[in-house]
Amino acid sequence: MALSIRFADDLYRDTNELLKLVNGYAEIARSLVMKRISEGPLELSTLQCLCLLSLVDFTNCNTHRSSIHSSLAMNLAQCANLGSESHAAPSLIAREERRRCFWSICLLKNLHGGEFTVLDGLDGNSPPFPESPGRPHPSSSPENTTDGTRSTDMEDQGIVAYVIILSEVFAKTAAYVRRHGKPSNVPPWSSDSEYSKIITSQMNMETHMPYIHRFKPANLNDRTVDELQNNRVYWGPWFLNQFMYHTILCLLNHPLLLSLSLRNFRSTIPEIFLQHTSDLISTHTTWIIHFITYFEEKSFMPSDPLLGYSAAVVATIELQLSFTENPTIREKKRDHFYKCVRFVQNLGQKWPHMARLADRLQRLEGAVSASYQPDPGAQNKSLLIDLSRFWEILEYSSNSDADSARRLFGDSLYTGPPTFAAEVSQTSPLPEPTRLNSDSAEAHPQSLNVSTGFPETDCMGALVSPRPLDVLNDEFSILATNFFSQGQEFLRNGDSRENAWDY
Repeated sequence: MALSIRFADDLYRDTNELLKLVNGYAEIARSLVMKRISEGPLELSTLQCLCLLSLVDFTNCNTHRSSIHSSLAMNLAQCANLGSESHAAPSLIAREERRRCFWSICLLKNLHGGEFTVLDGLDGNSPPFPESPGRPHPSSSPENTTDGTRSTDMEDQGIVAYVIILSEVFAKTAAYVRRHGKPSNVPPWSSDSEYSKIITSQMNMETHMPYIHRFKPANLNDRTVDELQNNRVYWGPWFLNQFMYHTILCLLNHPLLLSLSLRNFRSTIPEIFLQHTSDLISTHTTWIIHFITYFEEKSFMPSDPLLGYSAAVVATIELQLSFTENPTIREKKRDHFYKCVRFVQNLGQKWPHMARLADRLQRLEGAVSASYQPDPGAQNKSLLIDLSRFWEILEYSSNSDADSARRLFGDSLYTGPPTFAAEVSQTSPLPEPTRLNSDSAEAHPQSLNVSTGFPETDCMGALVSPRPLDVLNDEFSILATNFFSQGQEFLRNGDSRENAWDY
């Protein structure tokens, strides 16, 4: 009830009344399940209840308590050998319910920031993936038989299975983001780097993805809104799979994260790596924008809040790229930013954490815009942008919310957000890949200097602050003039290619 009542638009229009009902139902369920855990006997329904409570708490911005519920569910599942099918279940229905419960817990941990990998540690007795709905045929056109022949040599485990598999890569990417671009001795283009390992995992996953569940055979343009609504059981995980795929690559190649992580390799960055990252960020942000536009044109509103997180990630990139003197590019990027914000706001009507995310995006845009000067010579050279507001958007994690921790922990456990000694390191942003000018056939590389700093104390105030830093609460800050310059180095002229990256 606490989860489903949010969708009863015709019954509860008062937000405060709805919030009280949600919290009331959740507290009753929490009391009952904790009593069952302490007294027994535990059943599958106990673990299922913990999963639902975890989702309710996460979407209510109580991320730490959400993590406790999902971790407890995982621990109980392991104690009950739910991750093994070495014994015979009473019936096929009971066996399928066990599989769904186990993989639901795994998916929940992966999507909400759990730092563990399930698939790597499973043996031959691990449960198969749960059953998945088949792909609906478009009612407006016959099924394309040529699409089916391309997947005959590959086992189709179902769309839900591929969501679970890709969620493992998503969890690794979330851990990568939580490191805030801390430099490593291993460059990202090395096969031993975290960056390369994550991309390799995603590529390996894609080699096992049947063609039938990819973008082109989905025939989205032929689908009516009624088809999408009536077959949400398939299109829900399908869109989640698409958004996760593109979001992973947007995060790995985020201009801000790459600029911070490459501080130790400024003079040795390969040209092909610059082209690689530039192409990836251009392509995969465009795909997210494409899907959001598709939802608008079809008047179809997805219910999965993780899609809102994907839009927020793209919004931070589009915002940075929008600060340019080129009016055409500026208008296009601003339109993309506001499109993403509207999408997150619409999801926020059902999910409180999405409403908060939309508010954070708007505050980020206002603060960054206030620091921008179109004339580089007029830019205040002492103005710093506190990046904590970026991290609170980019981290879809159980451990990044100080407010959640304060609500859960008492004085003996709550330590507050971390503080860092004042330190400034001289770095420069990623050079622009050298590309031929279409008019003059001349190459035009760029090179700029950047300074990043470590603030030393807490802050409840603005995103942008004059130096010296005395009221910032995040791990990194960056000179505003260089932040805007950094964005321009990732700008590309041209739209997405219809047949490229057909995942």
